[in-house]
Amino acid sequence: MSLLCPIDFRYGRPKMKSIFEEEARLQRLLDVEAALARAEAKVGLVPREAAAEITKKATTKHVTVRRVEELEKQTRHDLMAVVLALTEACSGDAGRYVHLGATSNDIQDSATALQIREAIRVLDEDLDGLIDAFADLAVKHKKTIMLGRTHGQAAVPITFGLKIAVFASEVVRQRERLREVAPRIVVGKMSGAVGTGAAFGPRAMDIQSAAMSDLGIGVEEAATQVVGRDRHAEFIGVVANLAASLEKFCTEVRNLQRTEIGEVAEAFDAESQVGSSTMAHKENPVASENVC
Repeated sequence: MSLLCPIDFRYGRPKMKSIFEEEARLQRLLDVEAALARAEAKVGLVPREAAAEITKKATTKHVTVRRVEELEKQTRHDLMAVVLALTEACSGDAGRYVHLGATSNDIQDSATALQIREAIRVLDEDLDGLIDAFADLAVKHKKTIMLGRTHGQAAVPITFGLKIAVFASEVVRQRERLREVAPRIVVGKMSGAVGTGAAFGPRAMDIQSAAMSDLGIGVEEAATQVVGRDRHAEFIGVVANLAASLEKFCTEVRNLQRTEIGEVAEAFDAESQVGSSTMAHKENPVASENVC
């Protein structure tokens, strides 16, 4: 992949990057295609043997990123390239049942829901760890006196434990928001080109329900061609709010580590870490800077 935007992966972590990399995205698309075939087999629209074969071949071992890219150059359609690659990977006549009745966004939006679900799990686990670390630090320093500041100016004394407790309580609220919105965000659809499910026939709602249940995600109550974009917008809003809290904390670390203040500091490995290529005395708060 050619990544040109600095937010595309420069500041990410391996476990989050792995959710959104190209091969992972392809696997989620294949997961949805397989779930669709199984759902259609349940209502008799697709032979069970065909659904089993589609499920077997719906992996990036059989449907590679390279082959999808080759087909996309021919079709000039990203999802159709996935469908064709999966079709040709299937044995017998199973391939004819791939993507039966679905529209592109049935697959793409449901795959996005799977990726968002994984991302939320990573964030939730990391927030648990951060809250625990804040709590430990707050208790440890509940009697550590420091200067309190308002408007950036000296005010009256506080404790470092209180300062950390304030950050901890904010992160707890952010975790609650993330958990609260997850059911509204992790939602897919399998209702066809305009949301009527007409291409699936009289069992359309059963197929959608079975496919989404199989994937473990919610169902869009009423769709057009796509899942409601307000859901994605809400996710961005919650994550942006969380990022703002982390930025505030890390900016505070940077300010309190300033030479003329020197009240807190990031850990610094003096034996191997380098603060500056020309100023040997520098111990820059690089971890905080990477956040804010």
